[in-house]
Amino acid sequence: MKHLTKWILTLSIITGLWSQDKKIFISADLEGVVGAVTGEQLGPGGFEYNRFREFMTAEVNAAIEAAKSAGATEILVADSHGNGQNLLIEKLPKDVKLIRSWPRPLGMMEGIDSSFDGVIFTGYHASTDNKEGV
Repeated sequence: MKHLTKWILTLSIITGLWSQDKKIFISADLEGVVGAVTGEQLGPGGFEYNRFREFMTAEVNAAIEAAKSAGATEILVADSHGNGQNLLIEKLPKDVKLIRSWPRPLGMMEGIDSSFDGVIFTGYHASTDNKEGV
């Protein structure tokens, strides 16, 4: 994930689509995080939930690092899974803004507006009724 995100952002620089002082929005879900295969990994009552919170946070931090290395100067993260209280906030960089909990008029994209230059989605997944999706 980290390398793919960094590659995409680097490609944007090379093609001239990226300049200084860029603002990035990251929306983070949990079902699509590496290794997630059962519901027990995805909610507070699940035996592996805390482990998958670590994975989710690591994937978001990889996206943050990639965005910063490509020149992003402002990053907003929306914790968008379940109750919106999954990311381990003490493990996020201090200069990143975080939206947590609900209600949110824009749902998983709460906080985004026309001032953002790009969006990164982490942990997203196929719809629950998609028999071919993962």
